[in-house]
Amino acid sequence: MTDMKGKIVLVTGASSGIGRATAELMASRGAMVVINYNTNKQGAEETWQSIKKNGGEGVVIQADVTKKDQVEAMFDKILRLYGAVHVLVNNAGSGVKSSTFMEISEALWDETYDINIKSILFCSQAALKDMLPRKSGKIINISSGAARIGGAGESIHYASAKGAVNTLTLGMAKEFAEEGIIINGVAPGMIDTPWHAKFSSVDRLSKFLGGIPLKRAGTAKEIAEVIAFLASDAANYILGEIITVSGGR
Repeated sequence: MTDMKGKIVLVTGASSGIGRATAELMASRGAMVVINYNTNKQGAEETWQSIKKNGGEGVVIQADVTKKDQVEAMFDKILRLYGAVHVLVNNAGSGVKSSTFMEISEALWDETYDINIKSILFCSQAALKDMLPRKSGKIINISSGAARIGGAGESIHYASAKGAVNTLTLGMAKEFAEEGIIINGVAPGMIDTPWHAKFSSVDRLSKFLGGIPLKRAGTAKEIAEVIAFLASDAANYILGEIITVSGGR
């Protein structure tokens, strides 16, 4: 049901964490995976080496997905090499840094919205130019459980950007449904990734774990499994959903 043979899958921000796990899982199920990165070249190469070691296919392409010209150049290269993009996973995103509400600067706000929202706009527009003529394609946007919780005290800027991801996902899903494009989102909770370790304080991590009914952080592979499900034919009647994967929190 989750066979991806013959599919060209682009995963943005695939150097580590959820992006890497998703790229690896998609490749293991037969997809040809485009591993996008911006600055973490070593991480992207490690993702590719892992895929190659396990007999998968992939290619590494650098592009800052907050820059429209770089996104368009990336898609031009993918289409020249492989002829299509069947699945786009808009995974690139970040809280940039922790901040109380009163200390959020204009620069922090703009950077947070650029990487979490503008990246989805540019990549989705580029992907849809290929998908719409074929009347086929999947787009999966990675949100966050922070959108429901609010991020008070540390990450309101990030939480609000991910709330915008949810709204964007629903709007896109409805607009392009009749064109054969299936669009959904995934909202991870506390996941054991380098990003969470860097972005969250020890006290915050402890508080979050205490509020999770399963009493543990999730893994990147657990999120990747949900993404792969949404990318598969088994999820062709799921539209405009934000699937929360948070251990019950």
